[in-house]
Amino acid sequence: MFGRHKKENNVSRNDIMQQPVSRQVERKVPELTTMVRSATGNRKYQQDAAYVTPSKVLASNKRTRVMALVCDGMGGMADGGKASQTAIRMMVQGFDKIEKVPEVNIPEFFRSGIKAIDRTIHDFPKEDGKGSGTTMVACIAEDNRLYWASVGDSRIYIIRGNQMQQVTRDHNYWLRLQEMVQAGKLTMEEAKAKRQKEALISFLGIGNVSLMDINTTPFEMQYGDVIMLCSDGITKTLPDAQIKKIITADEVKPEEKAKALVEAATHANSHSQDNTTVALIHYQETDIKKISSVNR
Repeated sequence: MFGRHKKENNVSRNDIMQQPVSRQVERKVPELTTMVRSATGNRKYQQDAAYVTPSKVLASNKRTRVMALVCDGMGGMADGGKASQTAIRMMVQGFDKIEKVPEVNIPEFFRSGIKAIDRTIHDFPKEDGKGSGTTMVACIAEDNRLYWASVGDSRIYIIRGNQMQQVTRDHNYWLRLQEMVQAGKLTMEEAKAKRQKEALISFLGIGNVSLMDINTTPFEMQYGDVIMLCSDGITKTLPDAQIKKIITADEVKPEEKAKALVEAATHANSHSQDNTTVALIHYQETDIKKISSVNR
């Protein structure tokens, strides 16, 4: 038996050169990477809430969707934490139903979801005559197409290369003052002198919510784009330049960027830092390595 085995393997050098060999083949596929980080800061309670769909490699034969949400419960109202958690839960339940549906009107999904959440929170039992409320920013990435929705003053930014742009408005009294300035009813100096410029004029729980930002035409993402959703614990503490520096820094790994942002805000305002939450969607190419047999 041993002799026969040796005979079968007695091949020439030319024969060896014709044999298939295994080598490592690399290819890239698009991926939607999601990250989230939250901290209580110096507040007694955590009233922020957030959710991200796990990261996904885009499928070649069907649409791939991921969702990111950030809600900031209103501390001046009864149980803002319950309101933010309720908004997250209801939106996630809705997304679970459409995640794999071939065709979805995502702007309408956002619009109907916001109205349903608003009614639910508005109908919470009142404590001492006070209601509950929360802001919300939401993104759904469908392959490289991005849809977003916003109610309140939490924000969404798009970072591309070295550029960063806020794509949502702050739904507060300052928005109305700016409209009055544009209409010639106020001067800018008079508008800036008004108190309560940051008072919210739209939020979930207000009842019959109508002011919301939803993009009906999707934004087409490019490889490397980062979408940031955050509560105002970030934007009221860190300047835009520092936020951009952290997100675009090569030395900060993608999976560490949300953590780095929250830690920077916490360290910058160690005495009175608000609840702080960041969610990120990164549209990138990821390396897929496999072993395949190829002829030399």
